[in-house]
This record gives sequence, structure tokens and C-alpha cells, in this order.
Amino acid sequence: MLRRHKGPAKPSKPAVPAARDVIVLGAGQSGLSAGYYLQQAGLDFIILDRSRRIGDAWRFRYESLTLFTPRAFNGLPGLAMPGDPDGRPDRLEFADFLEDYATHFALPVQLGVRVDKIQRDAEGHFELTLSNQSKMRARSVILAYGTYPAASVPAMRKDFAPKVTQLNLMSYSRPAQVTEGPVLVVGDGASGRDIAAELAPGHQVFLATGRKPFILPARWFGKSLWYWLNEWGFFKPKTHNRKFGLKQPLPSTVKSLRELKARGVVIKPRLMSANGTAVTFQDGTTQTVKTVIWAVGYVMDTRWIDVPEAKDEKGYLLHERGVSKASGLYLAGRRWQSGMASGLIIGAGPDAEYVVNDLIEDRTECTSHAD
Repeated sequence: MLRRHKGPAKPSKPAVPAARDVIVLGAGQSGLSAGYYLQQAGLDFIILDRSRRIGDAWRFRYESLTLFTPRAFNGLPGLAMPGDPDGRPDRLEFADFLEDYATHFALPVQLGVRVDKIQRDAEGHFELTLSNQSKMRARSVILAYGTYPAASVPAMRKDFAPKVTQLNLMSYSRPAQVTEGPVLVVGDGASGRDIAAELAPGHQVFLATGRKPFILPARWFGKSLWYWLNEWGFFKPKTHNRKFGLKQPLPSTVKSLRELKARGVVIKPRLMSANGTAVTFQDGTTQTVKTVIWAVGYVMDTRWIDVPEAKDEKGYLLHERGVSKASGLYLAGRRWQSGMASGLIIGAGPDAEYVVNDLIEDRTECTSHAD
């Protein structure tokens, strides 16, 4: 009796991973706060982060960075930040606090995981494609990968000659990086002023300013500025105050322009154009520079989020207090997500609690309808 030749075995399809209740992207203050509330609710969730250690987003910022909020306002849900409540921690102390927080609550964090794409699957769940091409699925996703995920660098960068070194808020670390010659720092927020001040002893530094920031005193009647802002209700959700958010105040603990001038920093108006090694300012003056440090803010790349209903035509994520237009998708830690406190550490907990509560409520309604 002849036996039929079966031929080569067909490769089996990879098993479809089971869908978790929630996947949180980002293990910073917002992602960990969301994890705290998800854990309290007893949901099946995991927190993914591309870094090697929790807190690395802070560890790899410029070395002299000190938070302008005191420790009393840097705690997260269920755990205060240790140390002098009126003192301001540096970037390493806060990074370590985040790591300790995750350990304290035994939050399920998986490190070294980069998500390259999010899309809906046939069942309506979210499918995450990781950098190693493996898949993860979830009924809900919380995008908590930071208020400041990537440094903004204007298109003007292309107008500089290749021999001009260009750094930004993510790539600048310390003065030793900067070679001899005139340095232009573009942006006079807290970071731009910090960088200009620490470069001044060894370099000729020009600081290109923009709209004058609103500076408030660090202390008033013996208490921290942040105490009074909290007492006056500025940290309560006020989504209608977005216009005021464009002028989000800075405490006077940041370097003043007068102090920077005393250190030798040359204060210039807005940067208007660049050509090779020369720059032109709003007052018509020009200057040759060797290094440019862009301290003009941060941007969020949403191209990897393949959920059309979640974005507008320009790619901006649509949401109301962190609740996306796409069912099951949430944001946490976005600037002015619900009010002035959003984007600050003090706002991470309340904003995360709000989106987790909405997630739970939506999940309950879906379960009721299914029954």
C-alpha cells in the first residue's frame, strides 16, 4: 500500500496573545500613578517603558537640573517624597524616587520595551507591535509616555552650517560638551536660563528670548509659591483656562535676566534667522556662533499611533481631560490636560485617577450592555 507524501509541514500561525485589561505606556510619574489606581481597582495591567531603568527620562536630562517644585509637591498617590518638604530635589533624586515608588507598590513594569505601532485588531482591541515584532493586546491603553517625550528643534536648524554644533534639551548634558566659541541658547524658559548660566563661566553666551514669562515669587508670607497656588485653587481642574496656560508662570527660583546679565550672558530678543554661522535677532543685530542649544520646548510624535479617530488632521491627539475620542484610549500627563497642574508632578496623580475612573466606568457600561 502506497503512502501519500504529506509534503513539508505548514508553518503554524503565531498564537494571538490574550488581551489584558490595560497596557500603560510609560513608567514616569504619570504612568506609575495610573498603575497605582489600576492596581487599586484590581485590573490586569502592565506598564511598558523603553528605558533600562525607571526614571531614566530624568537621569539623562542635563546634569544640573533641579526641579522647581519642592518635595512637598513631588509625591505620587499613596507615597510622599521623603526629605525636606521645602527643598527642591535634583533630577537623580526624583528618578530614584520613581524607582522606589514602583518597588514600594510592586507595580508590574516591563523595561526595555519599545512600542512601534498601535492599531485596532479585528475584535476591536488594541494591538501593540513591539520593536522585536512581537505583539501585545489590550482592551484599553493609557498613553503616559511623558509631557516631554522629545525635544523640539525648529526648521531653522537646517539654515546653519554643518560646522555649527547643535544640541537640544535632550542631547545637552554638561558644559564640557560645548567647544570653544560663542554659544547661542534659544529659549528663556527655566531650562534655557539654567543652561545659559552654567555655560557663562567658560563661554561667551547669547540667550535668545521670546515672550516674557510670568515670574512669581518663590515664597510669599513665609510659604512656598506652590502652597499658595494650591490654596487658591489653581491646581484644580480648569479646562477653560487653557489660554492662561500659554503663560504658565515660573517661580523666581529660576535665574532672572538680571542675574544672567551679571554672570556675563548677553540677552537678545527673538531669533529671526540663521545663515551658515551667522544669526539675526529681532532687533536687527547679528552674531556669529559656534554652538546652538535649542531650549524651545518639546514635541510629541503620534505617527506610530494608527488609530485615526484619536487624532485630528494635523496628528494631534484629541481628548477631553485625557479621555480620547477613540474608545478605550487614554492620555495621562499631558500639559494642560485638565488644568494648570497638568504637566507638573503635582498633577500626575489627579489626572491619572480621572482617566482610570473613566476607564473603569466605561468598562462597567460595556459589560452591562454585553449582559
